[in-house]
Amino acid sequence: MSHDSAGHLLVVLLDLHPVWWASHSLSRALQSTLVLANAHLLQNPLNRLSMYGYMNTGVYKLYPSLDEDELVGESADGKFEGFDVVNTTVLMKVKDLILGCDEPEDHQQLDGSLLSGAIIKALCYCNTTCKSLALGNTLHSRLLVVHGSPDPRGQYMPLMNAIFAAQKNKVAIDACVLGEESTFLQQASEITGGSYVRLEDHEKLTQYLLSIFLLGVEFRKAFNIPPPTRVDFRAACLCHGKMTDIGYVCSVCMSVFCTFRPNCLTCNAHFKLPSALFKSKKGASKKKAENGKS
Repeated sequence: MSHDSAGHLLVVLLDLHPVWWASHSLSRALQSTLVLANAHLLQNPLNRLSMYGYMNTGVYKLYPSLDEDELVGESADGKFEGFDVVNTTVLMKVKDLILGCDEPEDHQQLDGSLLSGAIIKALCYCNTTCKSLALGNTLHSRLLVVHGSPDPRGQYMPLMNAIFAAQKNKVAIDACVLGEESTFLQQASEITGGSYVRLEDHEKLTQYLLSIFLLGVEFRKAFNIPPPTRVDFRAACLCHGKMTDIGYVCSVCMSVFCTFRPNCLTCNAHFKLPSALFKSKKGASKKKAENGKS
């Protein structure tokens, strides 16, 4: 298989949570992301691009669109018309999504976006695209998550399943975090071999995207990119969504709980009360009863 027949598929996942972007510049982040997308397509004619937007209400495909053929790029000297198709399609889709947030009860608080669903959809797109290639061609797939909202603690199990699926299919997950530290994306990048960067100054977003995430994973070792951060591999409990050092794990579905429960919230498996815990509770109730009598 020749090197000329190998391209790269970049799937960009953009967090569009309206509550988080209400206090940040979405237009600036969009322009920076589109610069990266255009540069990726310019590197190799065999490169492919896909973009998804996700928020707390769903995951939406931004590019390519089903009606992409109806969009005609502007003809300008020295400007590739395909870039106009990408930019116009993405900007129109994002505008429709933001203007379509007409249900105030769905966006009253800054809860987590559907990150797990976005990664799962992106992996399905990568699998479908790679299987549709002509014989002799190949694509190296990777995901780039541009994330802003807090970690969705309730999505720990489906998110970890998606991360391990990406690892098995050799799809790297890169993460550019614009908000607070994301433990989930740190784990995703570490497990799949991607890069994780938390950016505090959003004005430097274009610079970081082009200098770090434009390169393929196999080329980054030859460049001086920021070293990986210390990854927190603690699990998030399913009952409260907090990071847990010591907890209880369901032997059937591997769900994690910070306190003992008689049944699993995920698979409804029933457990026996631990003998040590039963004795301690029995001793505490007996002592309480004796104190009441005295």
